[in-house]
Amino acid sequence: MNNAMETVQNITTKFVVVNEANIQALLSLITGLAREKYGQLLSSAQLDDYLSRFTPQQLTSDINNFSNQWLMVYADKEPAGYALITSAGKRPDVLTEKKVKRLAGFGVLQQYQHSGCAAVLMKKCLQAGQSYDALWMHEHAGNPLLPYFEENNFRQTGQQDELEALPLQGVYLIRRK
Repeated sequence: MNNAMETVQNITTKFVVVNEANIQALLSLITGLAREKYGQLLSSAQLDDYLSRFTPQQLTSDINNFSNQWLMVYADKEPAGYALITSAGKRPDVLTEKKVKRLAGFGVLQQYQHSGCAAVLMKKCLQAGQSYDALWMHEHAGNPLLPYFEENNFRQTGQQDELEALPLQGVYLIRRK
């Protein structure tokens, strides 16, 4: 059995509000998850360039933007993952006239992957998105979480496009009401 599974007693999710501790926790999660997800796929320079886009000022602005909802999941009060629900991004062609939100940046650190944190975070994201016609994602085609997203009724559209900020092929997924 995974040690994280044995030791995590309390999993919670919270909408992120701007304060120094939350900004630092979010920066740490973004950096850790990017290194875990893309470290073997990108050069150090490409990864550093991608991560340089995330600054305290940029995150503060993003969190305060009413089109965005940032969530963090905690395992025993330790930040374990995050997700962003947003209006931003190039949506799949089939959703052009629909009331939709994007689920972006969904991830849980590897040390918590078997702890239940992903399920709690996903549940909160789905609750936050329930007033929309659909939630959509644009994920790296090799993302190991694709089967998990499909278990949660996200379906690949067949449309592919390079990810917005990374030189990697992405696939679109949609979860309709």
